[in-house]
Amino acid sequence: MGIRKMMTTLILMIIAALTIKAQKSSYPYVVVVYNPDSIYVSDSVFYNIARGVLFPVNKYRIKENSQFYKELVNDVLPEMNAKGYRLEAMMMRGAASPEGSLQWNTFLAEHRRKALLELISQYVDVPQGQDQMKMTDVPEDYKYLLYMMHQAKDPDYARVKAIVDKYFDTDIVRLKKELQQLDGKRVWNRLLRQYYAELRRARVVLFFKPKKEFKKVEPMELPEVCFIFPTEADIESPEIETTLPRREVLSVKTNLLYDFAYMPGYNRFCPIPNVAIEYYPLNGHFTFGASLDCPWWQDFNAHKYFQVRNYQVETRYYLRRGDIYENLPGKGAAFRGAYLQAHVNAGLYDICFDANRGWEGEGIGGGVGAGYVMPLTRTGHWRLEFGAQFGLFWTKYDPYQWTCPVDPQVHNDAYYYKTYLGPSNFKKRQHHFTWFGPTRIGVTLSYDLFYRKNFRDGVSTHSYEKGRLTWR
Repeated sequence: MGIRKMMTTLILMIIAALTIKAQKSSYPYVVVVYNPDSIYVSDSVFYNIARGVLFPVNKYRIKENSQFYKELVNDVLPEMNAKGYRLEAMMMRGAASPEGSLQWNTFLAEHRRKALLELISQYVDVPQGQDQMKMTDVPEDYKYLLYMMHQAKDPDYARVKAIVDKYFDTDIVRLKKELQQLDGKRVWNRLLRQYYAELRRARVVLFFKPKKEFKKVEPMELPEVCFIFPTEADIESPEIETTLPRREVLSVKTNLLYDFAYMPGYNRFCPIPNVAIEYYPLNGHFTFGASLDCPWWQDFNAHKYFQVRNYQVETRYYLRRGDIYENLPGKGAAFRGAYLQAHVNAGLYDICFDANRGWEGEGIGGGVGAGYVMPLTRTGHWRLEFGAQFGLFWTKYDPYQWTCPVDPQVHNDAYYYKTYLGPSNFKKRQHHFTWFGPTRIGVTLSYDLFYRKNFRDGVSTHSYEKGRLTWR
């Protein structure tokens, strides 16, 4: 049954195209029918073939210089009148975009439809029967919004559809509110820029019938049929399956300045092993990271120690948004350019320069920073970062030295905490210190270590499935 209906629709579209002069462009909204006992057009077919007037924001009057006005008045209606066709039925919708109030949008939708109906009435006799005149006003045309998003394979289609399906028939006000709050208005603002202008239309499909019977031409003999368009249940959404290059999810980094560090007072090349990771989400400005600095060098004979464990977690705010719809996979690093940063850290240390100068302790800190990320390759998988941090570090510590600070002549072959109190009064971590100022400078090399996976295919991809962007 579904195939027969689809074939009927195809015949209908061919006849509609042949109805107009060959040198003119095709008008899919102009349909010729024979013995139209019943005419039904589903939403999906209506959206495909209907055409209409595009209105400016908050306007409902049709301008004579608009494209559809010229097409309808100068070409379509005169052509149908000249061929002796009668307007048998009409389907028309007036619509508005969701920005304004529901009350105002209802007014706009109704008056846009009436303006289009009045224009057509000036050139052809409009049928009066309820079955022939199917008029609809859609104050906020979320169904057509979904149709356009599906056609465009929009990455937010599934989430927007879930909200529309939940509230469309029960609570339009709640629908709009939840749509506005999606991703902190990011989705709403993008839909406004990308789709809403197309919703401000009055659309129509015109069904014409010849005033007299045509002599059927051999051998192309067409039966007298009633054209019934397929319902939405008959039209299955095609399964769309495409693959695009992988999208980064986690990078690993090292600070090159630390890797080639020279420690003042230590008087030798003293690299600081360090590693950091950064997690990249699919949307927004923020990323999240952690780092570890872990030099653990010692020279017992020279009384030199440089042993540190510093743990840091941070979040970055990139001025350039990293959203998937703006930064498609394979088009370079999603998060790049300038960023702001906030961090907290904790660590322990043991630093000694000679037999008389040594300290050990623990501390915590936090602060802010800024930097710039520059991709080194076309894909952006290798990056070079420049950054600096400023903040506060508070520590409790004890100084220590070689030989006993109380009696250097006794037990002079070990390290001792420096104290001027009796041994019974000694308490560990007698001192504290607060630093406020620069806490880190970095020239960092990073590489994308992990990517989002499509486990079904066994490769690193992202896929569109039935119009929905899904990541594995």
